[in-house]
Amino acid sequence: MCIRDSRQAHRPQERTGPLTMPEQITLRQATLGDVEAIAFAELELFPDEAWTVFQLAEEIEHPDRRYVVAEKPGRAGELLGYAGVMLAGDTADLHTIGSLQEHRGIGQALLGWCEQAARAGGAERILLEVREDNDRARAFYRRAGYQEIGRRRGYYRIRGRSIDALVMQRELT
Repeated sequence: MCIRDSRQAHRPQERTGPLTMPEQITLRQATLGDVEAIAFAELELFPDEAWTVFQLAEEIEHPDRRYVVAEKPGRAGELLGYAGVMLAGDTADLHTIGSLQEHRGIGQALLGWCEQAARAGGAERILLEVREDNDRARAFYRRAGYQEIGRRRGYYRIRGRSIDALVMQRELT
């Protein structure tokens, strides 16, 4: 579990209240109350590499991380997706993004929120790793303006297989 420190009191100003998206999606900052729902979504979306409730709680509470959940308006707790970004000076790192419903703009809205949070935290660019064999995710990020800039050999270890990660980047300025 992450212990809060004094840096948390100096977080950059963030938009308060939920954002309502045109596709009937509400985005709001994730809280510890969302951890269980996110953990179940992780198991559904990423069964071979799902984060535990403890890892998720630590991420959400960390002073240099920003996590968001997507819900149906008026239905708090009905999770449609989630995402998280780490702030690290002029470079942010997209940690995770998951959408439980395809082709509704949820992933796009989550990515936009993370990019906005990164800018608010002073980032000029954002990096991410994506599995080499995840063509759908790679195409999603390319459409959003991300470019492949490198490879991390054997980054993912799934069921005894070693899978490379492609490193992608987008300038935020």
